[in-house]
Amino acid sequence: MVAALWSIAASAWAIDSFNQGEQLFRADKPQEAIPALEQAVTEAGVDERAWIYLALSYQELGRYDEAVATLRRGLPQATRFKPLFYFDLANVFVLQGKNTFAVDTYGQAIDADGSYAPAFLNRATARMALKDYQNAAGDYRHFLDLAPNDPQRPQIEELLKRLDAGVAEAQAAAAAAEAQKLADEAAKKALMDQVTASLKAAADDTTSLSAGAGDVQGYGDDLKIDE
Repeated sequence: MVAALWSIAASAWAIDSFNQGEQLFRADKPQEAIPALEQAVTEAGVDERAWIYLALSYQELGRYDEAVATLRRGLPQATRFKPLFYFDLANVFVLQGKNTFAVDTYGQAIDADGSYAPAFLNRATARMALKDYQNAAGDYRHFLDLAPNDPQRPQIEELLKRLDAGVAEAQAAAAAAEAQKLADEAAKKALMDQVTASLKAAADDTTSLSAGAGDVQGYGDDLKIDE
């Protein structure tokens, strides 16, 4: 009887910790959210989103290594949101400048859910940073197939035109200066400075968790198409 009561009390404490941490995260108070979420993830049966919220709180504070460690620890518990775990982990790798790791991890998100369009979009941009233009173009096209009504479609289509031109010119050993300039402009306009907005969408309900975190990852470096 005592053991059963203790178990009920522990479960209630875990729920309270999760709810408190979630509310603070939604209120854009990552520093205050962290202690509650750190407590929540120690409890058995906690909502798997607690790991995501904790990692995003660390990320907002620039504590990237802790964000990576949290997502990796949470992955064995992930079921419904496993693609998002990988997606957010890849986003942190981008912020750390680890674009090769990011490409691989976006691929794991895609393996977990082949229809998860945001992973194709962000993998394309990571590949741009690695100057893997041909595969980046393929990912952009796959994203547009999965999300044909995305508001960023015109910018991505323009970027694809310049990418295709740039790759063709590179293969022909011709100059690609104009393609570089236009690719930079399109990429900056459509793809930069959206990390926070993308990841904050993960704090919404189940539907938003699957679809709302799909804004493209932003990058601090210029994206160029080289010869």
